[in-house]
Amino acid sequence: MKIAQICPYNFLRSGGVQSHIEYLSSELRDRGHAVKIIAPGVKGTTSKRNDLILLGSSNELPWADTRIELSIALGKRRKALKEILEKEKFDIIHFHEPWIPVLSMQILAESKSINVATFHAANRKNILIQSFATLVMPIASSVVNLLDGIIAVSDVPTKYIREFSDRKIHIVPNGIDLNNFNRRKRPLGKYLDGKINILFLGRMDRRKGAIYLVKAFRKLKKKVPNTRLILGGAGDELKSIKEYIKRYSIEDVVVLGFVDETLKPRLYATCDFFCSPALYGESLGIVLLEAMATGKPVIGGDNPGYRTVLKGTGSLFLVKPQRTDDFVEKLEILSTNKPLRNVMGEWGVEESRKYSWPKVADGVLDVYEKVLSTKKRGKLVDKKSVNENLQKWYKQLDKK
Repeated sequence: MKIAQICPYNFLRSGGVQSHIEYLSSELRDRGHAVKIIAPGVKGTTSKRNDLILLGSSNELPWADTRIELSIALGKRRKALKEILEKEKFDIIHFHEPWIPVLSMQILAESKSINVATFHAANRKNILIQSFATLVMPIASSVVNLLDGIIAVSDVPTKYIREFSDRKIHIVPNGIDLNNFNRRKRPLGKYLDGKINILFLGRMDRRKGAIYLVKAFRKLKKKVPNTRLILGGAGDELKSIKEYIKRYSIEDVVVLGFVDETLKPRLYATCDFFCSPALYGESLGIVLLEAMATGKPVIGGDNPGYRTVLKGTGSLFLVKPQRTDDFVEKLEILSTNKPLRNVMGEWGVEESRKYSWPKVADGVLDVYEKVLSTKKRGKLVDKKSVNENLQKWYKQLDKK
């Protein structure tokens, strides 16, 4: 098959959707499919990759007293979009987060291929920023109706799709690279001093709950002095977290700041257990799976996305981060019980295998084959509503 993977974001910047597309494309190519990635370009950047088509542009625009990132093909780039689709003649065009304005919608409106989409985000607010939701919402239902196949990474995003369609939704999770996250990774020697290492990796924003972990660790430290908390990640809350640590003179807290992707596997290998007390907005829980694949037990915030990963035995270590005493209790149990850590580590390794990229690719290909076999060739699709709403976008952008 000839397949296009559509990324709505700057592909030259790291991100969860970008990583998903890269790994999926690689796996599909290994199986003999021809895959190209289409993503917006960014001023001053070029691509030397034969498999990456930079189309349109990604820009920051003022909008309703804020700024938004918008990807779109205008003028000559809009003409190039049509020419590329006509030249490539993809069998499948696979959109990721198709509600992100506007490039994906433009491609969908011009597509003569089989159209499949994966919805990643757990919270519609992650997709439809309130300042321009009034322009996106009218187009959302027509976008869903133009798709031949609908994929969600878990049950969590499906409720937002259900607002616009009652069609079948295929669940195909995000994947993890088991060649990169496994027990063979070498730990960081400077932290192997006999202390119990508790690791957090994630953005330092309120949603990820890092401040609740720091508060719980402050109490844990009095009960289990031989513990260390390692915090990895950058974000708006990092400053206030540092201030809290300083204010209460909490010992043995290592604040790493931004963590490069190459360091992550070694940090997982270094810790005795991993903790991500996210409050909401998680569709699955990739960081949990990465830690689990490395053989480490995990404590996760009790949110719908994490519950899809921490099922059965894993659900024993779901926690409401705001309930500090309960949080401290779970931290204490894993800090003081090595046999239990081993048991939970074994459970995690076995569970993480369900999310290997070969298995994820199997699920995606199954969807491709089903829509290819059921699609009625020559079927006329009414794209009028999509094009009408795109015209509204063009007019709004002209005003900007």
